[in-house]
Amino acid sequence: MLIQGRNLKMKMKNKEKSNRKKSSKRRQSRQPIPSYAPQYPREETIKQGFQQNQQYPQNLLLNSPTGIKELDNSLSGGFPKGAVVLLAGSSGSGKTILSLQWLFEGVRNNENGVYVTVTEPLFDIIKNLEGMKFYDRSFVEDERLKIVDIRDIYEKKGFDPAKVLSVIEEQVKSANAKRLCIDSITSIAYSLNDKALIRQFIFELGKILKVLGCTTILTGEVTEKDRFSVYGVEEFISDAILVLDNIEERNRHQRRIQIIKVRGRSHKSEDIYFKITGNGIEVFPDFVPALEYSSTTERLSTGVELLDKMLFGGLFKGSSTLVSGSTGTGKTLAGMQFIADGLKKGENCLYSSFEESREQLIRNAKSFGWDLEEYEKKGLLTLRSVYPGKKLLEEHFADIQKIVEEKQIKRCAVDSLSAISHSFPEDIFLNFTHRLNDYLKMHNVTTIFTTATGALVGTTTLAESHLSTMTDNILLLRYVEIEGELMRVMNIVKVRGSAHSKGLRQYDITGKGLVIGTSLSGYEGILTGVTRKVSETVEEQLSSEFKNFLGPMAKQIFAGIKEQGLTKENIFSYIDELTNQGIVKKEDAEPFRQSISSIISSKSEEYSRDAKISAGDLKTLLKPEQQSNKAQEKEKGIFKKVFG
Repeated sequence: MLIQGRNLKMKMKNKEKSNRKKSSKRRQSRQPIPSYAPQYPREETIKQGFQQNQQYPQNLLLNSPTGIKELDNSLSGGFPKGAVVLLAGSSGSGKTILSLQWLFEGVRNNENGVYVTVTEPLFDIIKNLEGMKFYDRSFVEDERLKIVDIRDIYEKKGFDPAKVLSVIEEQVKSANAKRLCIDSITSIAYSLNDKALIRQFIFELGKILKVLGCTTILTGEVTEKDRFSVYGVEEFISDAILVLDNIEERNRHQRRIQIIKVRGRSHKSEDIYFKITGNGIEVFPDFVPALEYSSTTERLSTGVELLDKMLFGGLFKGSSTLVSGSTGTGKTLAGMQFIADGLKKGENCLYSSFEESREQLIRNAKSFGWDLEEYEKKGLLTLRSVYPGKKLLEEHFADIQKIVEEKQIKRCAVDSLSAISHSFPEDIFLNFTHRLNDYLKMHNVTTIFTTATGALVGTTTLAESHLSTMTDNILLLRYVEIEGELMRVMNIVKVRGSAHSKGLRQYDITGKGLVIGTSLSGYEGILTGVTRKVSETVEEQLSSEFKNFLGPMAKQIFAGIKEQGLTKENIFSYIDELTNQGIVKKEDAEPFRQSISSIISSKSEEYSRDAKISAGDLKTLLKPEQQSNKAQEKEKGIFKKVFG
């Protein structure tokens, strides 16, 4: 038994020795992960790497601009010189165009470049570039920008990582390149087809790039959210990471850039929207609102005299006004009338329409006596007519921004916000509207925004649109039903920094634009849609007195006076003329005047007490300007027309 135990132990020891020998042989037979770095002398490699690491913090203060102004601003001047930049994104997101645009910009700044392609043939690259404005054929012909198809190296002999790295190094050195792009690092990684080898290759590439010291872009294909590379290695050798997306919102594709990181410097964290055009990558200007705009007591006319009086002098210069109402209430006309008033005074104006064409606006304006085309030729008016869906919101913002700054715009009408809201998600629309409003206020542009309400008659829910707090002033236009007739009514909801009329007023759309008519102070429940008459309006009281003194002819005579304005002076002048014509008896003339004076005086006292005047009464309460001879002649003509 003892001998058997010893023999068993000996057998086990011999087996362990045999296993160790086999394991050693297997380890020796394995191919070690190679070092792909070019064979520098050890001292030279360490020295160069140390120098580059010392220089990198200084390079952060230097920039490698992309030539795309808004993108460079978001990067605090461009990519840091000497940095490795990873451009990640799905196919077609714009990585290659951005890389090439950056390389051509480098050549223009005396920085030679090398573009290493792994996926696209040289012929196709040149063909695609020829349609781009930034492309300059001489840069490629003179080899200031070298385009290298790396597939020529390994297609016949197979992929050799060491050879690929060696070629990249040689091309950068021979071209004295300061900018390098490898498009794409993902394609090279796929050629290795081994995660361990891929990681080793990318780390060796990172070492070489640091030694070379040129600014490098690596493009990477990613399709998953929250990932910047396929193998999770590329981002660790990168000093900056940008993700390019092509997202879809309401069946509309929108391109954006997200700056994930830039080592050692601040950068924009918000999404950057862009488009690809014949000019290459075009990033839309960014505007960050700030509560720093100026304020003034100077006022501008709305173009409607009585509305100005209801506002106690017009709109504050640089303020914004929301004109809200259902279809057909005259929102567009209100904006156009405001612009026409500015044009008559020689002010530069912008009318931005999202619903009507330029030609239709010009035609409609002519029917009210405004020749917009003539003002366009003079350079005072800019008509911008673009459907919301034709451009991204950032494009619309950029267009308006450019016009405002180049033309020194003083007045602006945006018609309408409703059209924009129907074309974009609510959060994006609201962000755009608030930024546009703040931008126009910062540039002291007096603006009218129009928006449509859903209800044709009765109450509206303006607060639900989240626009009621944005603007300084709100003018509400609506339809109401009174005594079986559909009438247009307006009221001023708010005016920041000023008192204003709070009454409801009837108005009409005439050949002269919006004309404010009678007060609705004799009614209640108008806004609820259930109207009830509680007293006569001033106009009704005046009309009643005319009937008392003139009988059947009162209606025709009163209509003639109303055209000239129901002022005290106008009415007294007509009474004198009627007395001279024998239509009013001399003994009735004075009681007639006293009755008229009593009606107007009572309304004037009410106005002085709480400012609740009616639109039709304003001319009776505010001292009218002296009429010109021409106006007096016109009045006589109407009188003759009425009385024959």
